[in-house]
Amino acid sequence: FFFYFFRIPTPSLLSGVLWMIRSLVVLLLCAASSALSVGCRASVAACRSPAPAMMGNMAPDGPFTPVVLAGKVVLGEKLLNKVRGKLITYHAQAITEFCETYGVAREMRGALVKKAKIVGGDLGFLS
Repeated sequence: FFFYFFRIPTPSLLSGVLWMIRSLVVLLLCAASSALSVGCRASVAACRSPAPAMMGNMAPDGPFTPVVLAGKVVLGEKLLNKVRGKLITYHAQAITEFCETYGVAREMRGALVKKAKIVGGDLGFLS
């Protein structure tokens, strides 16, 4: 057991260590940002922004904005946008499957996808 920690690192071990360090940095940034964030306590309606969510830097800040900004630093903007696009695609597919399963009209499906974009922007996922 002792010799396991003091062996010569291999390339796969180094990449695993770098991945672990990156993950730890993101986790620490998330913990620090949630500890420092000040939420709106008066009412839920006061916390919501009246403007619709926009893409890119025009989106309003939300509770997950620090996580997204940390992701830009750790992953890089190009990879973050790629991952974010994949997640948006999976979420839209889940909404579509839900609508097909329960016979929801096509117009309502479009409204649900638009609402998901607005809520995601309000939460800071589009920052």
